[in-house]
Amino acid sequence: MTDVPDLPLEQIQQRVVAMWMGSFYGSSGYVGRRLGKKGLKEFQELGAKQVAATFKKIGLSEPRDIALAIAINDKNLFGSLVTVVEGDGFAEIRRERCGLMQGAKSFAKIGASLIAKEHCKTCIESHWKRVIAELGLKLEAEATEDGCIMKIYK
Repeated sequence: MTDVPDLPLEQIQQRVVAMWMGSFYGSSGYVGRRLGKKGLKEFQELGAKQVAATFKKIGLSEPRDIALAIAINDKNLFGSLVTVVEGDGFAEIRRERCGLMQGAKSFAKIGASLIAKEHCKTCIESHWKRVIAELGLKLEAEATEDGCIMKIYK
């Protein structure tokens, strides 16, 4: 019998990023090829509605709570360097280094057609803006060199 080794957290996070990106872009690519742009938009809207419904079901409705939930996943699952900054009626998710952006850059280095800035646009425009709107809130986002700043507010 061979013992199965434990992986260091950083390697686990890199594998989670690779699995998530492969699943997301694989599914999106298939839907886009089979159903076209309209079908892809519907697919993305359905995903955003499901995330928003989950947030509602677990009682997340305030900008701070939503931002913290997103940041916890980004940090622990994807290895992002992220903080949440609160203000009067808003919360900002500050990704100093986005694990998913790093994953997109890594895929590009091995020949994948995925471009980090395109991933960021998809992440913000096609997902998080829709999720936040479903929750009755607003989102502004600013791209940075290795991440972004997402401001959630009423």
